Amino acid sequence: MSKPSVSRRSVLGASLVAAVTTVPAIASTNPAEEQDAALLDVLARYWQAERAILAIEAEAEPPATSPAYLAWETKFDALIAQRAKAIAQMADLRAMTPEGQRGKATVLERCLPPCLLWCDAGADIPEIRLALSLARDVAGGVN
Repeated sequence: MSKPSVSRRSVLGASLVAAVTTVPAIASTNPAEEQDAALLDVLARYWQAERAILAIEAEAEPPATSPAYLAWETKFDALIAQRAKAIAQMADLRAMTPEGQRGKATVLERCLPPCLLWCDAGADIPEIRLALSLARDVAGGVN
């Protein structure tokens, strides 16, 4: 059985636009969170890029033959790169506080399912289901 055709835009459009109302605000007021200052900064940059991606996805994409298309795609690709960079940086930072742990778990819970659309096995392998379950537990079921 062949897999359905999946494009980057359809995956992002479906997963990101549908979740526009679930993007949490990151605000730190607790001195104990200074332990996670670098992580919270990266999380803030992630959500800033995520919100910008959601905004761009909510607008109509210019036709590929339009002169505006190149600028639109350049901006879109730059935002995707910013978000990917933030995710990579998060992976290198240890979450020391419950807020940092919830922040990373929320990102994982949000990003992993769409990424698995590109994986042959998808989300239906026990290790991935366990990772998503843990992310939901730690994130408090945000998504």
